[in-house]
Amino acid sequence: MSKLAGKRTRDEVAAAIRGFTPADRARLESTSRYFGRARGFEPEVLLQEALMRAVDGRSCPDHVDVVRFVAQIMRSVAHGESEKLENQVNLVAIDHFGGAADAACQVADEADDAETQLMSAERAEACKKMHDAIIALFKDDDAALLIFEGITDDLSVAEMLELAGLDKTAYQSKRKFIRRTIDKHFPNGWKS
Repeated sequence: MSKLAGKRTRDEVAAAIRGFTPADRARLESTSRYFGRARGFEPEVLLQEALMRAVDGRSCPDHVDVVRFVAQIMRSVAHGESEKLENQVNLVAIDHFGGAADAACQVADEADDAETQLMSAERAEACKKMHDAIIALFKDDDAALLIFEGITDDLSVAEMLELAGLDKTAYQSKRKFIRRTIDKHFPNGWKS
């Protein structure tokens, strides 16, 4: 297989994965727990899916560490799959299908009224826009991105330190950077 300019070949990615150190594996397991818990997935399944996609489906740029590459795939998979789950329809079984109408279960409609649904959808859309705008501020800073998402997902400081691979001083410095960056770009708060 010929090597693409600036991209690792499938064999190079597979070799890098086989050469992961125990620290690399621990970091990926921690990342899979973080994204798995945040998005409702089994961490082991998420990690295996990311490793499979790293070898079979995605191209890893030469300048990107393979551990970081796999972690970003986990984030992408968890985010994409959770959006699919949000759009699922809840089905309710009804007894005596095809029988007399009085033999069927009476199923109460638990959905909110149209106005409540509309207000909820508008709030969710505004939150998503705000979240996406803030994420865009840190697209080139993986540590800041992981810390911001950890804060929004109510992770402990210890979990974020482990996930981002930072010590306490670097973590505090990165939090100040995050706060200052958000304040600089949104000095009057979020306006949708």
